[in-house]
Amino acid sequence: MDGDQMMFTAEASRAWARHWQSLPRDGVVPLRSVFDPLNVPALIPHMMICDLSEPGVVRIRLMGTGMVSSFGFDPTGRDYLDLVAPERRAAALEGFVVPASHPCGMRVLGENRFESGKTMAVETVAFPFRRDDGAGMHLVFVGSNIDTTLGPWPDLGRTTTFHVFERQFIDIGAGTPDVPL
Repeated sequence: MDGDQMMFTAEASRAWARHWQSLPRDGVVPLRSVFDPLNVPALIPHMMICDLSEPGVVRIRLMGTGMVSSFGFDPTGRDYLDLVAPERRAAALEGFVVPASHPCGMRVLGENRFESGKTMAVETVAFPFRRDDGAGMHLVFVGSNIDTTLGPWPDLGRTTTFHVFERQFIDIGAGTPDVPL
């Protein structure tokens, strides 16, 4: 994978891919301890780190201030799936488990919908990390507003829903999973 060659829409996505690629690793996936979010300060406001070591749970370990503002509260420490409509939880869980179990990156194109009725097109890119204790995986996501008519990250109020329109898996050296998108 080459972060400059990927068909990312947002510069933040390209920057995240380049940074992830630059991290030392023994194998395909780096250890979580080699990644310090402070080394990519511009990405932190729209970064989310999730821990997948508990079966059926996507524990939020870090949520950037921009995402917290959009949610209207800080869900750090909570199960991400609690933030998803019940009818979408199984699909949402699969969206986390697939890139963690078949190590690969993931690019999601979607749309945030806000209480104000406004919408914003979003590109989110995630890459996996092995937990240092070997007890599971972390996924680190970086989101970007790709609606150029809105400016960088407008304050559109509280997010009510996120709709996934397209999901692509990124080969990081282990191929990509053969699952329907």
